Amino acid sequence: MITPHLCAPAYELGEYAEPVADLPELSAGSQATADLTLPAAGFVTYHWSEGPMVELMTASVRRTLAHSGVPGSEIDIVLLATDSLPPGRAAHRDVSEFLAETGMSGATVITVGLMDCATAMAAVGTAASLVRDDTARHVMVVSGDLAELSTGGPRVVAGGVAIASDGAASALVSAEAAGLPVLAMAHHAAPGQEWGGGSAHQQLTSRMNAYREVFSRLSARHPFRPARTLVLPSNFARHVMRMYLAEAGFTADRIALEGVGRIAHCQGSDPLINLADRWGDTKPTAPEQLTEPETYVLFGSGIAHLGAVLLGARPLPESKEGSS
Repeated sequence: MITPHLCAPAYELGEYAEPVADLPELSAGSQATADLTLPAAGFVTYHWSEGPMVELMTASVRRTLAHSGVPGSEIDIVLLATDSLPPGRAAHRDVSEFLAETGMSGATVITVGLMDCATAMAAVGTAASLVRDDTARHVMVVSGDLAELSTGGPRVVAGGVAIASDGAASALVSAEAAGLPVLAMAHHAAPGQEWGGGSAHQQLTSRMNAYREVFSRLSARHPFRPARTLVLPSNFARHVMRMYLAEAGFTADRIALEGVGRIAHCQGSDPLINLADRWGDTKPTAPEQLTEPETYVLFGSGIAHLGAVLLGARPLPESKEGSS
């Protein structure tokens, strides 16, 4: 069986950076402003873009292709994880232009959706399955959203624990290019969370149970040690993510949350962005780097969905024959 490699994660943020405290939705002196800008939450800056989603995706994918060494013409499948394509046939036009500009015009394009900010992790897991069973040799995963389209405009999202930021991310899942081994994927759905049913206590309990369950499923598919695993999660408020992930056995130093203040919540793209930051030349100097992890978990949190992808932390070399 082929071992999928996750290769060359990259991203492109919206071209404008603004202070979170200046958002119109957070009027000066309101409780929401205090909750989202206090140090425990950690939000400082968000990004926004005037261009279409595919412009950010194009810039990100070009970096992934360049860093992976795989030409666009060799990509078999593109998985688009986004809620920000234009309606109707305009989406087909934009995607065609995106494929042409990245050299991937020969690839089959599939959209993945309906899991909110967990969608991109479902796409990475799907890409790994396609490579593992030799349906495809190279699958490009592309995530991206603009708040204007994905949320309808509001930037205070996820029940008030996140600030939506515009951005795109990409990664190649390959049988051949050098990269991190994709070891397992797990997901969890809790439809009751979608509409906020039950008391606040019931909703909190349900979400904590969901976090425990998705990591239990992930561990059942490939055992890992939380103490030797670094979680690269959605950029929700820091204290919220620490509380939820503690339910799955992760201490604060095992959760990478540097992106919260710098870029806010780029929706499904956050885990890949956080991985790209660790992959590249500019790496965070955070306490969790003092102990090198054995595994990474890319972790996406949607309203009613969770998606987790387990990666080995030691890169596998290029293999023209794939791995077994």
